[in-house]
Amino acid sequence: MLNTMETLLDWLAQQVHVRSPHAIRDYLSKYPDIIDVVPQAIGAAKRHFPEAQIVADVYQDPQINDQYLVLYVRLKNYDDSFIERLENAEADFLNQLAGKSGWIQLTTDYRKPGETL
Repeated sequence: MLNTMETLLDWLAQQVHVRSPHAIRDYLSKYPDIIDVVPQAIGAAKRHFPEAQIVADVYQDPQINDQYLVLYVRLKNYDDSFIERLENAEADFLNQLAGKSGWIQLTTDYRKPGETL
């Protein structure tokens, strides 16, 4: 069971590209109640986008004091079905976040796999 932060972080590094491991650790330390939802979110992203690179990071809103765990879906090509697939993947785990203090957002930065900032 992936119920501890360290176990989750080890597992996460094997499943997706982790952009900011320290930021993710800090975020999960503040919001440990979402630790059990992270594998579900990763699983949903991989089921709906088996061809994608998934990048985990912490998004910090530059305008307000808001941050959340973000999973970016990166594809070689984005087509008309992309947004619907993204919404369907997010629907697979969204209700698991109800009542939790943290948040996981499944989205894209429209970059290609392996592309950096």
